[in-house]
Amino acid sequence: MNSKTKTPAATNYIGDELARLRMAGTEVQRIRLYAQRELNLARQMRAEAERYLKETETKARSQAQILILKTRLETRKELAEVKRRTNEELQKVLVDIRMVRIMAQEELEVQRKIIIRIMAQEKLEVQQKITDADRDVDRIKNLSITSRKKFKEKTKKVAETVSV
Repeated sequence: MNSKTKTPAATNYIGDELARLRMAGTEVQRIRLYAQRELNLARQMRAEAERYLKETETKARSQAQILILKTRLETRKELAEVKRRTNEELQKVLVDIRMVRIMAQEELEVQRKIIIRIMAQEKLEVQQKITDADRDVDRIKNLSITSRKKFKEKTKKVAETVSV
């Protein structure tokens, strides 16, 4: 059959089919546009999620860096305080050591003076004993000389008496 010889029912059927196909095409277009919008919206959401993830990572890194810096600062402050207290304690110990050294020096000076005094007294005593010993030696010498003279005299008298 020729297209010119078509019956009105066939033409009507084809027209209906064509209208349905156009409607289906329009529906497909509408669905396609909807799917495209949904895809674009999903892409936007994904881009926003990635941007949010990057921002969150950046913030987390930043906060971690801030925390690390604060911790370092606090540690340095604590270390400086410990150093300061240690230096104060060391200064106190040094003052105590100086005081002990000064007291020891003073004690040694007192002991030195006492020893010098004792040595001077002992020297005087030794000199006195030497002087006394020298006197005793002189007395003994004098006694010996006198005793020898007396002994000689007595021996002479005895000899004279015996010889007479």
